[in-house]
Amino acid sequence: MPLSRRVRRLGAPLVLGVLIALPCAAQSAPLKLAPAQERAMGLVFAQVAPASQAPLASLAASVTPPMNGRKIVAAPFAGMVMEVHVLEGQSVKAGSPLATLFSRDALSVSSELAQARAELNAAAAAARRTRTLAQEGIVAGARLVEAEARAAQARAMVNERQRLMSVAGGAGARPGEYVLRAPIAGKVAQLDLQPGGALEAMAMAAVIDREDRLWLEARLPPALMGQVLVGAPVRVGQAEGKVIAVGSSIDPRTRSVVLRAEIGTGSGLVPGRTTNMTVMGKAPAGAVGVPKSAVTQLGGRDVVFVRGPQGYVAQPVTVIGAAGDRAVLTGLAAGTTVVTSGVIQLKSALGR
Repeated sequence: MPLSRRVRRLGAPLVLGVLIALPCAAQSAPLKLAPAQERAMGLVFAQVAPASQAPLASLAASVTPPMNGRKIVAAPFAGMVMEVHVLEGQSVKAGSPLATLFSRDALSVSSELAQARAELNAAAAAARRTRTLAQEGIVAGARLVEAEARAAQARAMVNERQRLMSVAGGAGARPGEYVLRAPIAGKVAQLDLQPGGALEAMAMAAVIDREDRLWLEARLPPALMGQVLVGAPVRVGQAEGKVIAVGSSIDPRTRSVVLRAEIGTGSGLVPGRTTNMTVMGKAPAGAVGVPKSAVTQLGGRDVVFVRGPQGYVAQPVTVIGAAGDRAVLTGLAAGTTVVTSGVIQLKSALGR
């Protein structure tokens, strides 16, 4: 490459003296730079760290809610939707109101509950009076048994009506109203409610997805069946998870096995999305991790630029794999300083 063109690519007059003074740079002689020249080239450095894990496979994966992590909210009583308190996609806490409905069935249960409570109060008071009389010997003990049985029956009626209202989410502000509530904390994935709309008994009103974790479903090549085990780390971008299940048989149509992994929702993933998942395995002895931007090619080989006491040298390496912004490779010692930004400028300075 002509010298003037190389200088224009570097865009820094300070580098010109280096290029003129280093005619043997193309023969991989160390390239020495002054601090001002390093700044002009925009060089950024990082230290090589040992790596215990290395990318084993990159798989296309679909994001799904975890099994039993999706809850269906059904209407226990047929009724009309009076108010909707949430929107689809909104995060809710456990017990948060989703909608208020009016129902004749709920009105009937509420009336029965009020009547049952009144009967319970009367039966409990009668049982207390009978107990006092029985203790004084005024009435037979059988009378006390009968009184306590009537109180227990009334209490059972109250509990049953309270259970029905509890299943409905509790009574609303007006007679005949009941409130549908979120059974878990999560995100409203689906909402089949409109103010003024009718809802049949046990019809689905909403779907709530857990927000603390998600599943990834992918297809694993048969050759990796024995290498990818339950508990193996997985990565999506910077988010980390783990394999929770690996199929034991090969699908004859896809010639692959099902792999499922679990990942936290901090990954920014949402159910229904397709993404790339990297399955991690044990790194070979001597493997190190570097920023992926440090790796480049010279003469058809992967290299990194090492900063040493004699200057900068292009060090050949063997790349094991990459995940996110990190690459795992061999051929470097831990603690070595490598260039992570300004690599193109160094390649130009070496005349490659």
